[in-house]
Amino acid sequence: MTEYLVHVGYSLMFWALLVRDIVWLRGLLIAAQASLALYAMMLGLFGISLWNWLFVLVNAAWIMRIRREREQAVIPPLLQPLYEQHFAILPPHEFLRFWCRGKQRSGHDIQWVRRGEQPKALHFLLNGSAVVSRDNAPIAVLQPGSFIGEMSLLSGEPTTADVRADGEVEYISWSARQLERIKRRDPKFWTRIQSVIGLDLVRKISHGTVTNTE
Repeated sequence: MTEYLVHVGYSLMFWALLVRDIVWLRGLLIAAQASLALYAMMLGLFGISLWNWLFVLVNAAWIMRIRREREQAVIPPLLQPLYEQHFAILPPHEFLRFWCRGKQRSGHDIQWVRRGEQPKALHFLLNGSAVVSRDNAPIAVLQPGSFIGEMSLLSGEPTTADVRADGEVEYISWSARQLERIKRRDPKFWTRIQSVIGLDLVRKISHGTVTNTE
């Protein structure tokens, strides 16, 4: 029985490393650590048993927190159309997490991107339009629902054109530092954000508005 418990514990730990969902991962770890805690108790190794029970409690607390966050992730009605059209790849709780990190702004004739420079932020146009130009000659117009500065931020290369607001605009911005922090701390989340940006690029290509500018 003792040997059975230790094999169950390590088998569950192995499967925990293969799952992607964090709730499943922590759930499998709870089962694994509980098995190892019982194994240690049967051998009289109470210190090891105590540590494993502590790990069980920590993982259980995290599961409760994550599930509560996901259940409370209700997208506001005003954002629902935008989410469905541009961010549906992200689960609602991740969309809200990403959206709330951005800063909504408005202004007139703003220049977001300058040719030859590295953008300091990623922008998403909410209202108004933006003009992409090279050598003062317009080459594309971006409409609401477009990312601005994404290609340069993803590639790390300087921009090859200018992007400027055409009149009054509303937009939301995420600083390059914020994006780098997400990339470093949560690679899976960053991968899904890249997928959202990738869809925007596909839309630009299909509408003939994409250029090697951003």
